[in-house]
Amino acid sequence: MNNIKRITALVMAMLMGILMFSGLTNVKAAQTAHVSISSASANVGDEVTITITASSDVKIELCDIWIDYDASILQYVNGFNTEGGGTGRLLSSDETSFKVVFKAINPGTATISVNKSTSYTGSADEDFMSLTTSSGTVTVKAPASYSSDNTLKSLQISPGTLSPAFSPDRTTYNATVDADVTELVVSAVANDNAAKVSISGRRMDPGSNTTTITVTAKDGSVNKYIIYTTRLEDGQEATTEAESKTEAVTEDASQAVNNDGTVTIDGRKYSVVKDYSGITIPDGYQEIDYDYNGQKINAVKGIKTGLILMYLESEDGKGGFYIYDETAKTFSPYNTVAEPEITYVVLPITNSLEKPAGYALTRFTMNGKEVQVLMDADRQYCLFYGVSSLGEKGWFRYRVSDGSIQAYSVVKSDTANADVKADNGKTSGNSRFWLMIVLILGLIIAVFIVITIVLCSKLAKVKKVFNMASKDGVDLDEYTEKVIEGYESDEDDSYAELDTSTDTVSYGDDKSGKNDVEELKLFDVDDDK
Repeated sequence: MNNIKRITALVMAMLMGILMFSGLTNVKAAQTAHVSISSASANVGDEVTITITASSDVKIELCDIWIDYDASILQYVNGFNTEGGGTGRLLSSDETSFKVVFKAINPGTATISVNKSTSYTGSADEDFMSLTTSSGTVTVKAPASYSSDNTLKSLQISPGTLSPAFSPDRTTYNATVDADVTELVVSAVANDNAAKVSISGRRMDPGSNTTTITVTAKDGSVNKYIIYTTRLEDGQEATTEAESKTEAVTEDASQAVNNDGTVTIDGRKYSVVKDYSGITIPDGYQEIDYDYNGQKINAVKGIKTGLILMYLESEDGKGGFYIYDETAKTFSPYNTVAEPEITYVVLPITNSLEKPAGYALTRFTMNGKEVQVLMDADRQYCLFYGVSSLGEKGWFRYRVSDGSIQAYSVVKSDTANADVKADNGKTSGNSRFWLMIVLILGLIIAVFIVITIVLCSKLAKVKKVFNMASKDGVDLDEYTEKVIEGYESDEDDSYAELDTSTDTVSYGDDKSGKNDVEELKLFDVDDDK
């Protein structure tokens, strides 16, 4: 019985420890504070109020909030201790909600965010609380009288020249500089004196570089001019064609259909050729009649690819085939790359396409023409979106070193992992709760099994004693646990001597006393029990 009590006490102690640990875990998990910042809109010259709120599952003893804001758009009025340069501090031991007032001084969108220096102290913990945040924005509108002109009047670089020549309506250019050039000198003049011009990416590293000229009009509208510059390697000739431009491309080429039926693409005007006499039609395409903007013209259609091609001719008499997107009603250069017996048409990369992770959207020269691709960090491979002469449409991987091509499947791992992480975040508490319940139930079942085994063993010993006593005609009204164990070890189940007239019992199976057991005291057992 003492063993049973010890086992039960041990199990109960384990259960209490688990429950206490679970409770402590839940208390620690609650030590999290969240800071939210409201958003608003205003006109230039208006004052705008932003609310900053801290919340938590436990009482917050001390708030020490640092915020950052765009000082070029917002000017601090009151509400916190300004540190200057777009930084402010809110310190309080009894408030968790704050009102901050700004004045809108310029058009644009200003972000107000929580600085990493922010800290909290909770009532249930001496240490700082963990922190989650959400930012706010203030959208400032310009008066109708403000100019929207965000174009450049002139753009020059030194050393090197822009290709093609500068045009205010064209926003992308290429350039090449020698191996000893470490910085690109850029001269950019806005067409409107009230517009602001900023330049980034002047440093020239070996290989591809991107320089961005940002023009911000007085009304806040933004226009960007991008120069893709290749710095040659030592010993490389200036005539070497740049293989790739590795910085991200964020804007699609601008296009417009003019009233006279011409098309403007990247600042250049093209006319749509209606007669294909003397024009060589690409292999795998056939001439068709096509309704373009209400006019019947000649076009070509891919037999297997299904692509519509039109021949566009520029004002200088140069022309070529362009792919016509019937949905977006836009043109893109018809460019092909080939492997033995298979030809691939490179299509534009649009925002609607699902792009694989680990690649950057870039410009790349393929088969003598510049196209949009996704380039890996090592510049070993790039992905282009296209359609093969076999009719297969999708992503293809292009090896830069030898031009080999193979199909590429986009794996949705990033989205799946994000969903799994979000789901794990929502269900982690429930999982821990049910795990604790299962563990407790398992321990309870184990306790019952142990108790059952012990009781069954004791019952078997008692039953054996009474069976042996009944067999020899002995009336056992009193016995001890050691007597039961003595009978258990008696192999031939016989008595040498059993005298109940005294307070002792002895038994054995031979005269040598080999199996004799010491005399044992009997204890009295109440008949009622």
